[in-house]
Amino acid sequence: MLWKSRSKSDNHSKDPGTSDFYSRLKDDIPVMRKQGVPPEKDPSSFSRFYCDLCNDSFPLSELKQCTLCGRWACSSCWTSEYYLCNSCNGILKLHMLPRQEGGRK
Repeated sequence: MLWKSRSKSDNHSKDPGTSDFYSRLKDDIPVMRKQGVPPEKDPSSFSRFYCDLCNDSFPLSELKQCTLCGRWACSSCWTSEYYLCNSCNGILKLHMLPRQEGGRK
């Protein structure tokens, strides 16, 4: 599960402010495919591959691999600002929200 609570046996420090941003982000994003592993091939075509997010087929030159999860994404499923797929970009934006300590007043 993506947002499960961490057990006390984790190697992370108890204060979330002491771990760096990238490590916390990588902990919450599961790796779907290792870097360099090619995308799924479209069996009905000779040289087309599937986008992992929208499942449309594209030439390999139109797909980019996400640096965090390894998914292959087309231009409509891609966020070029951070070089991430739209799925990881959503998690990144959640991590960038200001932390709210305590309850609302």
